[in-house]
Amino acid sequence: MVRKTRRNKNPNQAALDSLKAIRGLDRAAHFAAGGSLAEWRGRHTVTTDRKKRDSKRACRGRVRDY
Repeated sequence: MVRKTRRNKNPNQAALDSLKAIRGLDRAAHFAAGGSLAEWRGRHTVTTDRKKRDSKRACRGRVRDY
């Protein structure tokens, strides 16, 4: 039986791992300085899919009360 070698899916895995470590240290420092989770996460911006929204409006048309 032939042995198969595993390949890394991501060639930049070492760089990603170091970024994760740095990010973890930044997070720990933020909370050590008394920061809250909401401040760490930041603002959540919701963007609408305009094409989907316009298509849905055009399809459904105007709602009428009879």
